[in-house]
Amino acid sequence: MKKVSGKATITVGSVGLSGDFFGAFAGESSQPSSLDELVRRLDRGDFDLVGVGRPILADPFWPQKIRQGRNDELKGFSKEALGELVMS
Repeated sequence: MKKVSGKATITVGSVGLSGDFFGAFAGESSQPSSLDELVRRLDRGDFDLVGVGRPILADPFWPQKIRQGRNDELKGFSKEALGELVMS
């Protein structure tokens, strides 16, 4: 879209996770996945911002872990994380 409009753009959806958002409601879990393709596209200028949701719901320290290269400490996402959000 950025190529078409010339406007700032954002990408969202399954950032850093193996499964999609709708799978979470079907009881499917998502495991951490590589951010290499996302970073490549960001560096290429395909978009300006990245929206991250489910990984942060599962692990509020996700941004710090990514910044510090602590990818081995990233948590997956499960439907239980939605329950924790509602109960908080």
